[in-house]
Amino acid sequence: MDETGDGEDEPFVNRDILRLFMRWQNEKYAPEVLPFDREVTENISEIMEFVGESLEEERAEGEILDPNDPDYCLRSLDLERTKYLLRDYLRIRLWKLSQWPQHYLEPANMHLLSDAERAYLREFWNMKHSFLEHRLLGALPPAKQGLDDKMDLLDMVRRPVLDKHVYVKLSENIGPLDVPSTGTQDASAPEPLTLYEGNTYLLRWPIVREFLMDSIHEGKVQLV
Repeated sequence: MDETGDGEDEPFVNRDILRLFMRWQNEKYAPEVLPFDREVTENISEIMEFVGESLEEERAEGEILDPNDPDYCLRSLDLERTKYLLRDYLRIRLWKLSQWPQHYLEPANMHLLSDAERAYLREFWNMKHSFLEHRLLGALPPAKQGLDDKMDLLDMVRRPVLDKHVYVKLSENIGPLDVPSTGTQDASAPEPLTLYEGNTYLLRWPIVREFLMDSIHEGKVQLV
């Protein structure tokens, strides 16, 4: 660390790596799909491709004489860790899409997905719908063949359960926040919440959902 304060000896920190870790952690603990971060995904993909090619070139040209060279091993390990982080981020999103395909095919939710995820989701649901038609729906009366029927409060479309509890850590003070009603018989409205920087809270997802879904609140809240 540079003690003179001019910053010349400070290590370089790739902010995209930090953003990717935050995106991965939030996606992992959120009960629904969060907005896709195209910029950080493309930037990390380009970095991994460049670093991977550089490591292969060093090995091919014989610059790495010792296979246990610490510098080479650490760079290779760092590359593999970043690959895992990006792949798991995308894998978690695809798992959520496969759980609730009809929900995310609705126009109101399509903006959360990348172009590749939209193509995957359409193909996945077309194949599943075709399978159900051939194996089950074709033998039912026409009035019973729908997969998205609604009747009063009953909905055939599977949707993520949003009334869950999540742990959130605050990077700045937030509040007062209106607490959504739980629908109980108690007529008194819940007291507004004030959340303080540095603290970790166990809250219902609807209370903090806006801070994870709207880019204007970027970085204020992180799921843990």
